[in-house]
Amino acid sequence: MSSRKRVRPEADFGRALQQLRAARGLIQEDMLLATSRRHISRIEQGHQVPSLRTIEMLAEQMQMHPLTLLAAAYCPTLDEAVVRELLKTVESDMKSVAPAKSVLGG
Repeated sequence: MSSRKRVRPEADFGRALQQLRAARGLIQEDMLLATSRRHISRIEQGHQVPSLRTIEMLAEQMQMHPLTLLAAAYCPTLDEAVVRELLKTVESDMKSVAPAKSVLGG
């Protein structure tokens, strides 16, 4: 079975934001340099989808790469095996659309 079939195609960004924020020991008020508390709450509840710029600012506040937030949205349990499968899928996709030497040091 290809890794694409094992990787969940639906994102739950709000859940991921809430999990990663809690894992960092942060509360919503700690994220106010990124956006308002109301906006964070609405994102975490699934009522709003953040822009890429908002994702970048949230990631900066949590001291992580924005792609970490996006990847977590596709990994419901943040389980290492699921994360590994997702990264393999991304690597495969990147190899299929970019010249070998320009992506992933290939």
